[in-house]
Amino acid sequence: MFKFVLTLLICLALAGVCGASEFFDKFKSDYATLDLELLNNLGERAEVTNFVYQKDIATFTFKEGFIHLLRYVDGRPTTAVFVGKGNAHIEIPSHLERQSLLSVSKDSVVDRDFEVCLIRMADDFDLKLKEQFPVEQKELKWKDYTAMMQEQGEMYFKPLLGHQYDNYFQLLRSIYERAADGYFWIDFGRYNFWFDPNAPEEVTVSYVFEPSDQMTTDAVCLQRKEEARYDDFVLSNIGFPTTTISKKAEIEMGGMDGRKIENARADIKLVINEDSARFVSTFLHYNLYEDSIHYNGRSVDYYRRKDFNFTGIILPEYVYRGDTVTLTYWYRGKDYSVFLPWVEDPTPSMHSLTFTIPKGFNYLMPGQGETTRNNGKETFTAEPQVPFDKFFIQGYASGFDTTTALSDNGITLNFLKAKHITKQFSCYVNDALYEGTILDAFNFMSSKMGNPPNTFEVYIYPENYYSMPGMVEVPQVVCYSEGGLEFLGGFNIFAGYSVSKQWFGFGLRPVSDRETWVRDAASEYLSLLFIQNSLKGSTYYTNLLNRRDTLLTYSGLNRDRPMATGSRCPSAIRCNRGTWLFHMLRSVMYDLGTRSEERFFKFFFELCLTGNMGPFSNHDVVKLAEKHYGQPLDWFFDYWLCDFGYPEFEVEYKTEQRDDGYFITANVWTKNVGESFRMPVMIRVVDKSGQSTFSRKDITGTTCTFELGPFDSEPDEFVFNELYSVLSKDKVKKL
Repeated sequence: MFKFVLTLLICLALAGVCGASEFFDKFKSDYATLDLELLNNLGERAEVTNFVYQKDIATFTFKEGFIHLLRYVDGRPTTAVFVGKGNAHIEIPSHLERQSLLSVSKDSVVDRDFEVCLIRMADDFDLKLKEQFPVEQKELKWKDYTAMMQEQGEMYFKPLLGHQYDNYFQLLRSIYERAADGYFWIDFGRYNFWFDPNAPEEVTVSYVFEPSDQMTTDAVCLQRKEEARYDDFVLSNIGFPTTTISKKAEIEMGGMDGRKIENARADIKLVINEDSARFVSTFLHYNLYEDSIHYNGRSVDYYRRKDFNFTGIILPEYVYRGDTVTLTYWYRGKDYSVFLPWVEDPTPSMHSLTFTIPKGFNYLMPGQGETTRNNGKETFTAEPQVPFDKFFIQGYASGFDTTTALSDNGITLNFLKAKHITKQFSCYVNDALYEGTILDAFNFMSSKMGNPPNTFEVYIYPENYYSMPGMVEVPQVVCYSEGGLEFLGGFNIFAGYSVSKQWFGFGLRPVSDRETWVRDAASEYLSLLFIQNSLKGSTYYTNLLNRRDTLLTYSGLNRDRPMATGSRCPSAIRCNRGTWLFHMLRSVMYDLGTRSEERFFKFFFELCLTGNMGPFSNHDVVKLAEKHYGQPLDWFFDYWLCDFGYPEFEVEYKTEQRDDGYFITANVWTKNVGESFRMPVMIRVVDKSGQSTFSRKDITGTTCTFELGPFDSEPDEFVFNELYSVLSKDKVKKL
């Protein structure tokens, strides 16, 4: 431990001189140039007529006007201002991303005229311009400057809290390798178009959702045109610049709550996936402050703005595809969620973490070993046997009492009792209900899903943080009877949702951000299955309808997005629409003849195994569902995963008597869908004796008609969308 602290102090002492290379001095100077005030800034100006510039999927036509070239780095301009008449035309080649753009901007293509636009560039835009039009030395005039500032393009490009990357850093790294396919950003009207060759998905179209917004909404994300990855289910095949191989850290904890990082050293080992690289994008929670970063044991230059997760690292040399590099971070801070550095690629890696903690504090995490004591401090190592992308710790200052219970499948559940939680709280959940409900949830889920992947012992933590494999957080002080939660399941909600993370939690291995919905929704649906099993009656459907109402509210606020856009889709939609997706898939797979749900539960079980044992994509989820359904399901996932909105069914039906019995004829009009829409809807017909007949009919397109019968006696009741087999709004009328 002394060696660790001594090394840290040496690094802190050197931090002022580390990163003092000539290149880094130039980098900081050039970085400042990118923020240079434009008014009265001397540059070049060209008068243009029908200047057409093609950038990947976008075509920009500057019909007539003036283009000013400004902010020069290495003798080339990095900014352009156009004033005149122009047009931007962008056709999105992916159905999913077209729908995403439609959900944001109310149009699935971009075809907009503009009079002013701002450009940031590190490509050949200036060379193409000068090939066709002469330029002269000119300052940007006040009139043009004012017009540009009113469009606010400068604001949307500036590195602000909310951007994933530091845009100046990304632009500058491309400037130093200036090429025809270099960085290009343009603001026109309420749109931005980005091309960043150093981002995993190089093409982005963003939109100012509300005129007063300080940030744009990323409506489209794609890889460059030459990759030709436009199918909705291959968009996840992303070539990330770097992939994490392992993470190893030494962390000294402190603070009143035991969650402050006093000092930390984290080694993150990466493999390079690009042909060559000198700049590496990494991320660290913005509340953690870096003191220095080393590269393969040597001090390295890096740039990070305050309150940014993004850290841009400048290596002292080029590295190449297949090379491995080790980056060592020295940092400290508090009020973080993720406490280790990460990169864009979510591929999980193995962790080895050594913690030094104040005596009397308690910490809980997967793979935790024995604690040793030395000079009033305690040290332990956590080495989980499974890889993680994001890793969390639980910790607080008071001691534990432990009670244990054995699940039906022989797994030990350790209930950790915090001594400071007492029955004096009005919302305290008594031990019998607390432990009994959690054990019931664990037993039910084990009966459906088998043993939790890679879990042999489970710790139940009574306070509020994150649930991970082997570690379950269920608050014991919770007012579930207030605010209307009792009718949704009461304490079963908290127990079920937290326990379900043993199967669908941070052990899942999505290949990209586009699979985020699986982690969000599968655990939610597994917890609903527990509620359906433990609380008979309508509680399960009450939960579904409550989620439907939430989704319709988001839709009414124009906040709906396709789930397969990943974190660009609000988490409330991913959780609620994703939960409904599993419910509807269960309905589609339900065998009406045998009344069997075997196909769905086999699918759900294998989804758990697939997701925990190796990388999975949306394509894998679809193919797995089709395997158990026995037929293609593209029509299902195209709408519910890669589209947005909800069908509204208007149904009119009548009963007729013919020679061979009674028949029901129904006409269905479906709103908010296209002609390719298809969805099987479950229907129940009840006769006068109370006997029910179930059937399933495909509702296709915007209008369709179907017939049911013959029935021996006149039907007494017709129930369209029985058991809420479709997430929809229904109006049913008898003629």
